[in-house]
Amino acid sequence: MTNAFAAWWWALPVLLLPIWWHREKHQRLRAELLATARFLPKAPPQQQRVWVWVERLLLLLRCLLLLGVIAWLADVALAWRGDTVLVTRGADPAWVEAQIKESGMQDVRRLELPEGDALAWLAAHEREWQAGARWLLLARGDAVPMAAEAPTLAHKLALRVQPLPVPSEKRERRIVLASDRADEWRALFKAFESAGQWRDRYLFDETPSDKTELIVWDKPEPPDARWRSPLWWATERSSLNKKAGARSTVLAVDSAALQDIDGARALYQRWQAMAQAPEPHAAPSMTLQAAAGATPALLPIDALHAWLAPLLALLFALERGLAHARRR
Repeated sequence: MTNAFAAWWWALPVLLLPIWWHREKHQRLRAELLATARFLPKAPPQQQRVWVWVERLLLLLRCLLLLGVIAWLADVALAWRGDTVLVTRGADPAWVEAQIKESGMQDVRRLELPEGDALAWLAAHEREWQAGARWLLLARGDAVPMAAEAPTLAHKLALRVQPLPVPSEKRERRIVLASDRADEWRALFKAFESAGQWRDRYLFDETPSDKTELIVWDKPEPPDARWRSPLWWATERSSLNKKAGARSTVLAVDSAALQDIDGARALYQRWQAMAQAPEPHAAPSMTLQAAAGATPALLPIDALHAWLAPLLALLFALERGLAHARRR
């Protein structure tokens, strides 16, 4: 541990204070025989039960309370992990086994990473690994996004990325056509289906459902207030406007796209820009050597305090309650 927070571990000798306090108090309560006691009238001895276990439990609670405070200040992180095979969720098990066998790390401990950026998680938890420990990261194609520059790590990392499978079937997209020119709109979407690069297949319904992605409203009368869709197309003939907040996004569409090729292409590109999420740039397979002089980053404070704070509160409450009960 090479950071300033780790210096708080030098405060561990403070744990001797409650031990010394309990020992001194025990000695002060020890009965001593006085020389003048022979001039006092005799009285029958009165016995009082002493709960020795209470004293010992109170001493233990006070030591644990001090230890917890020191751990809070030191941002505790002990390097206890060795060579590890790290696997992201969703990776193909057969591909994972083949990569482990190829690397010769069959007997190494495995760890499944949570969802999210795998490299960012490693950088945040790097202090858990011993110096010189090796990593083999087997990641799904979209689990490790491409970074502007390679991360600086204190351990050697071998990254193996599984290519994302190409979808073999077209994706079904549900559309509702509210128009007296339904055949022309179907022909337009048929052209979209043949020219599209996302392997979409368009299915048409009479009324919207939970799977409806688009409603084309090409009528002068207003739609049913119960109809819902993430996206509406409103032509110049419809009374639908952009103030229809309950209907989500309303896109003004020129019905001339039904006959104009350039207009249809522009409409399709505009629609896909709104509907398709940007493709993530995944990092390629690579090997990162341990950076010279790199030190693991501190653990996020919230990760430690999330469970240490209620533990300290519980120990303090038990210590105060037990001390009060002992005095009574």
